[in-house]
Amino acid sequence: MKPIKSLVLVGVLAAIPTLAPSDASAQPRGYYGPAGGPPPNSQLPGGFHNRQGRLTFGASLGIGAMNDDIGEINCSNCDYNPISFGLSGHIGGFIGPRLALMFEGQVNGQQVSQEAFAEDDAFLYQTAGMVAIQFWVTPQLWLKGGLGLAHLEVQSRDGFFGGEIANGTAVLGAAGYEIFSSRYLSVDLQGRLLNGSYDGINDNITAASVGIGVNWF
Repeated sequence: MKPIKSLVLVGVLAAIPTLAPSDASAQPRGYYGPAGGPPPNSQLPGGFHNRQGRLTFGASLGIGAMNDDIGEINCSNCDYNPISFGLSGHIGGFIGPRLALMFEGQVNGQQVSQEAFAEDDAFLYQTAGMVAIQFWVTPQLWLKGGLGLAHLEVQSRDGFFGGEIANGTAVLGAAGYEIFSSRYLSVDLQGRLLNGSYDGINDNITAASVGIGVNWF
């Protein structure tokens, strides 16, 4: 083989490794990473789920008791002391990895009178609409506080009698623990304390409840 052809062949063989893609550059780029790295971890330091910028909504159902400044709210003509129920819902968004701002709605009700006909049984209802902040102290433990408006009324089972009693201000305090926790869904046990202050009747109604909640992120 002539010397010039030999030099050309050696040069081509030496250039092949530089033309072939390496293992690193041959890998497809990640969806998020500009240089082909893996997607960001869904866990923040400490085990917190990275939910920042996400929408959140959910609901909870609980049981408990209602009382006022005078004492525990009772049921007249009842041979038992009824428990109260509580239903709440929220919608909002995360303004930080562990902090969410939301609109919170809650209603608590308790029977206050038992009549001869079940349709005439009377129930006391306290409803509230609030702006609330929820903060995750640990990956599963959260605290919530809210402030807004409250409404108090009495209604019969069939809705034929009763009506508005007063409007006032509402203050909410709540805590919960996520027994199931993921980036997009959680199920928690929670305790809630809602106080309605009514200047028109010079009274405060407090509703305490424990229950279970389901939340989506």
